[in-house]
Amino acid sequence: MPRKPKDAPIVCEHFTWYLRRKPSGVYFADGRINSQYDVGKPSLGTKDREEALRRLRELDLQKAIEVGLVEIVDQSVPDDVELGRGWQLYMDRCEQPEILEGVSEGTRKRYRAVRDKHTTFCEEKGYKTWSTMTKKTTKEYGVWLAKKEYADRTIVLELNVICSIVKWLVEEEHLPPSCRFLLKLSKPDGTTTFCYTKQQVTRMIAFCYASPTLVWLGQVITALATSGLRINELAKLRWTDVDFPSNTIRLTDERARPRRKQTGQERRIKGKRGRALPMHPAFREVLAVLPRHRDGLVFRGQKGGRLSDRRVLEALQGRVIEPLKDEFPTPEGEIGFANGTIHGLRHFFCSEAYRNGAKDAELLEWLGHRDSEIMKLYRHLRREDSHRRMEQINFLDSDDEEDRESDVA
Repeated sequence: MPRKPKDAPIVCEHFTWYLRRKPSGVYFADGRINSQYDVGKPSLGTKDREEALRRLRELDLQKAIEVGLVEIVDQSVPDDVELGRGWQLYMDRCEQPEILEGVSEGTRKRYRAVRDKHTTFCEEKGYKTWSTMTKKTTKEYGVWLAKKEYADRTIVLELNVICSIVKWLVEEEHLPPSCRFLLKLSKPDGTTTFCYTKQQVTRMIAFCYASPTLVWLGQVITALATSGLRINELAKLRWTDVDFPSNTIRLTDERARPRRKQTGQERRIKGKRGRALPMHPAFREVLAVLPRHRDGLVFRGQKGGRLSDRRVLEALQGRVIEPLKDEFPTPEGEIGFANGTIHGLRHFFCSEAYRNGAKDAELLEWLGHRDSEIMKLYRHLRREDSHRRMEQINFLDSDDEEDRESDVA
């Protein structure tokens, strides 16, 4: 019977080690490969391999000090960081201007939600410092979230945030380098956003135009469905962004324009990437009937105020989808018309444009994305499209088929 191959030695900063296990399962470091120095076979005091590797790096420095390779004054291992303190440090960093690695208020809001859940998890498990946030415990947090039925995308987002905080704390020397780890997470396929059909969008628009108090919402739905704009982009759209001679809508990110920020009209585009897109005739027809206001904004709410993401969503779901949901029933347990959102109109735009021949390069430009992989989330090809496409494919030469039939006859 062939002998089991030994594990490869681990080369640390000062010494080379073999990572071994005692019969009890506890790891120990075998440093006898270093013939010049006697570093022995000290126990690492843990059965967890990840924790053993972390302690091995600390042991490597400790032994280097003992044999005189490193002076104690050179030892600069940071202290541990209490969980609440670490979160506060990271959130303070996020509060900085974006040019100094700060993030937007929307991102900070998401981070605060992650902080609250992560804090609850750590309190339940008894974790009190950031050095306990290893690959193993971070995965444990993911399992905890899954048991509470959070979506896969939420879990991936939250675990990435924890990894980022640990990395940042190490870079800022609040934690020793040995605390850093890499957690590979696969992005979930698919999307939970419902994509409307052409019939549904047409019906919603007609329903809105039939009610004087919903005409504004019909105009918003039309604009979103024929442009692919995000609702916050439509809300900040100004007449100066509309180039009528070239029939083009031009969007620019305005983070670098302090005057816009001071007036509260600063436009922030996701990805910080401006774009230009051709104007659809239906979009232009909406613009033709809209009055112009002194603030330069194109679209308004029901009472003439500025559009609010939340209020537009509430109006769509409460005043349009709710009355129409019986016309477009949603199967039990499925995502359907009753679950429609404002963002679903962006998915509708992408799907219909692709279905009518738009290329990936065009869609990337119109939607403002860099990665073609993201387009897979927006394209919702329907079953009838697949059937129609299959029927159009000529797998067999029809002329040969007719010749064979005549030969048989």
